[in-house]
Amino acid sequence: MITLVLAGTFAFPSAASPLFAGPSDRLGDDVALAPSSDYAYLDADDELVVDLSPANPDLEGDGVNADGRTTIRDVFRIRYNGSQYAHVWLTHGSDAVTFAADGQPIQSETNNVTLAPNESVAVSLTVDTTGSTDGFVDDITIHSRVAEPVTADADTALTAGVEAFSKRSVAPTEHSRRFTVLSAEPGSTTEFNASRLALDSAGELTLDRLSTTSPDRSYSVTAETTNVGEAESVVVEAGAEPLGAVRMTVNTGNVSGATMEFSVPATYFDDRDIDPENLAVYRAADGTLTELDVAMTGERDGRLTFESETSEVTTFVIAVKRPRIAVADADLSATTVAPGEPVTVTASVSNTGSLAGERTVTVRIDEDVAAVRTVGVAAGATETVAFPVVRNETGEYTVTVDGVETGTFSVAAEDAGSETGTDDTTESPVSTDGATESPASTDSATESPVAEPGGFGLQSLLGLVGLLTLLAVVLVLARRTPRP
Repeated sequence: MITLVLAGTFAFPSAASPLFAGPSDRLGDDVALAPSSDYAYLDADDELVVDLSPANPDLEGDGVNADGRTTIRDVFRIRYNGSQYAHVWLTHGSDAVTFAADGQPIQSETNNVTLAPNESVAVSLTVDTTGSTDGFVDDITIHSRVAEPVTADADTALTAGVEAFSKRSVAPTEHSRRFTVLSAEPGSTTEFNASRLALDSAGELTLDRLSTTSPDRSYSVTAETTNVGEAESVVVEAGAEPLGAVRMTVNTGNVSGATMEFSVPATYFDDRDIDPENLAVYRAADGTLTELDVAMTGERDGRLTFESETSEVTTFVIAVKRPRIAVADADLSATTVAPGEPVTVTASVSNTGSLAGERTVTVRIDEDVAAVRTVGVAAGATETVAFPVVRNETGEYTVTVDGVETGTFSVAAEDAGSETGTDDTTESPVSTDGATESPASTDSATESPVAEPGGFGLQSLLGLVGLLTLLAVVLVLARRTPRP
């Protein structure tokens, strides 16, 4: 390591000073430089200083490599706060230093970085010490000009003098892609190569291509795989299994529709027991999910490809729909029974998944399998299943259904006295000679009184008198009746 190379610093204005001699729009303070690492800072004159020397208190080490190339990423950032797209590049007088953005040099009008309004880009620095260098770079100029023609009629075709259509797809980081369109026909579709942006931790599920449609002539979209956990959680709650996710943001302009092409290794579905028919792409926005159509489109470079279309650009979760069936609860019809008397075990089997399926439900009594049944449950539904079980031996038994503790029941023998009838029957005492004796009455018994013989009462006498009187009247009337 040596300290000679870049022992001094780079110092240049933090605001753009456009010196481009050709037709350009000077953007002035709309373009600014800002430190983004320990290698860079703003001095008292608000100028950006890049210090790679050991004198920099924020660094460890002795400087850059001797007789080699040293690349430092994200040393500082170019920020653009204008209202139109801009081309930005840097020039300086040293062959030993190269500035780059998105992996490409930005040191000439033709090798520039295009920034959308309110967009920034990280600038990397490469120092080549294989040749001669004085260790100090000064007089660095920031150039900028408007990238989008401001007078073009959106309803007319592109003509000479109007900037030609261009598109740009870059990979600012391993986990992101940025897509930019300039001077496109309104309503046209532009296809981008996403360079297999990995959507899962294993890097097997990737976003390969993105086709966008916009009513605007110019726009910018970013695709990232960070900050997608909330959307994946919503998909899990909906009963699906997330495989990967991508968050898309429209930086400038508008996007009215997009087609996403994904790919996986040829054995991906077989390795995970996935039926491609159950593959789903969910669009997540504001905590709600919309399932999009998925079409398998074939095979390319040993990978299976599939597409999904959307009318909105937001966060997308690629998932597989699966059943999620489990015993929700279970109970017993009785807690105490006689030997051989059945107990009914009732279980509620719920499917909280996004696909109908079956589950084999097992009832165990003291860890022994007592009953088994396969239950089919629709997505989002609950089925009730009953199992009669019998135990002939007395004792206490513990019941579980698919591991869910259900309760215990006891098998108890009947009382011995109840079986012989001695508790409910009163035996008559038997005399010594075999005759059955009547039981003696107790003190609490009530004796019935004995009726006395009766005589000729007053009521009977009055009845007899009345009968005789009636007979006398009949005889008198008979005598008075004249005879013929």
